Amino acid sequence: MAIKLPGSWAESTPKALYDIIALEGGQKKLPASVPLMGGFLLAYVVAQALVHSVHDHGVIGSLGFGIGSAALVGGLTAGALVSYKRRELIVQTVTALAATGVAIAISSILLHFLFAVALPPPLPTQRLVGFLLFPIAIWNVFAFAWIYRHAAIRTIPAFAFAVAIVIIIYFIMATLIH
Repeated sequence: MAIKLPGSWAESTPKALYDIIALEGGQKKLPASVPLMGGFLLAYVVAQALVHSVHDHGVIGSLGFGIGSAALVGGLTAGALVSYKRRELIVQTVTALAATGVAIAISSILLHFLFAVALPPPLPTQRLVGFLLFPIAIWNVFAFAWIYRHAAIRTIPAFAFAVAIVIIIYFIMATLIH
């Protein structure tokens, strides 16, 4: 028997977020709501701090990483959209990036805990988790590139911008902030 969802589901914010995370829709279906953007940025800070703390970093360093990565994503995105003369899409784009970042961070945390519990300490758990989390970083690049592409940034610059942000956050900032 098929599940029948209400008609309002097709235009709802959770459906729009699901479509963005699944790389099926753009952020233009999201409401241009500053409180919604702020809520997702706060959730992004918390999720990124939790991801950083899972890797045995201190609380202050983890919070710094979360705040820094949120500021980097929001600031660079706003700057790029202003330079592309798409200022009206800043709120929706940052909301979509933050929501996608939260979903990716939660999946990263769940995967880390799954392997930390499944594999006891004598095994090289950290190396295996690092290897298995690489596809999540790739998902992050493609999700961010998808969102930037839907913000009217051309395909190659959108992909390059997404790669640069993911490299800066996960490979440079993550090693510098402890």
